[in-house]
Amino acid sequence: MTQPIDMGHTRSASIDFSASAWGYTKLWLINVLLTILSLGLYGPWAKVRNNQYLYGHTSIDNHRLQYLANPMQIFIGRLLAVGVLLIFWGASAFWAPMIFIGPLLFIAAMPWLIVQGIRFTYRNTAYRNVRFNFHGNYWGACLNFIILPIVAAVTLYLLMPWVIKRIHQFMFGNCSYGGREISLNTNTGEYYKAALIAFALSIIFFLVAFLVIATPLAGYTAASEAGNDMAAYAALGAMLPLFIIIYFASFLIQAFFIATIRNHIVNNLEAEGLAKFTSEITVTGYLKMMIINGLLILFTLGLAFPATKVLKLRYLSSKTTVHLEPAIDHVSNTVEGTGGAFGEEAAGVFDSDFSVV
Repeated sequence: MTQPIDMGHTRSASIDFSASAWGYTKLWLINVLLTILSLGLYGPWAKVRNNQYLYGHTSIDNHRLQYLANPMQIFIGRLLAVGVLLIFWGASAFWAPMIFIGPLLFIAAMPWLIVQGIRFTYRNTAYRNVRFNFHGNYWGACLNFIILPIVAAVTLYLLMPWVIKRIHQFMFGNCSYGGREISLNTNTGEYYKAALIAFALSIIFFLVAFLVIATPLAGYTAASEAGNDMAAYAALGAMLPLFIIIYFASFLIQAFFIATIRNHIVNNLEAEGLAKFTSEITVTGYLKMMIINGLLILFTLGLAFPATKVLKLRYLSSKTTVHLEPAIDHVSNTVEGTGGAFGEEAAGVFDSDFSVV
């Protein structure tokens, strides 16, 4: 385990992620099997066990993260959700307008579910036995997740980088730890720069892909029109590896945008008087991780999903440093429990809780 480095009043520590890809895969497969055998009833316990494994193998300054969600709370929440859906279906059968009113009610409830989901995740995450908290509200979620994306669509997505920035600020800048605010001061220009470069890469990628596929596609079309099935199949077979190469090449665009934005977010995130963060993800490093994970998913027909999650978290952890202030040693918990309201339970119901990693 990496020891923290003393830097005067501030000490820097890496994020140590010790989870095993095989260990998590075994746990995940067992949980999937138990969930299937129990007809889904074991799902909340599977979710909690999976998260506890990942959190428990993540430590900063020799203190592990904790996942404190109560599976029974999630289970009850899902039962309540099923009850709400059954009531909706029953009402729709006897009152036709409910078919149109129902979706509108769901859209109106979405901001509330989003807020409760994020709050559920934060409040059930603890470090040094101190829980995180989330202070976002319904109207903030409504503005950032519904109204502004619609406005961005009307502007042909010219405003989307700014909207994404606002969503990130809502999710990460409305929380606290030990009563201390966590702030996120990102720059709109960085989002636009990343988006424009990613867009330019997409155009170049599309043109190259079109030129590469054009020849075998023309051969397939000509052979099909001529009734030459063997030549058509040969041309089609020649296109298959090209599609696979194009699929993995598209990872470059994702790697660039994600690496750029994540570095910008982490480097501008600060827990008041407690901690600052540094992220040093590289495009090539993130791309390599994505390609390896993509190959694992492809050749195991998806069974390697848990292993890819571990590999991704291991890479992100290795490129992140936390700069801790002395006050971190004296912070105390200000969040008592997670509450029992339907809203918090509904977060588990529709699986609307959000990852903050």
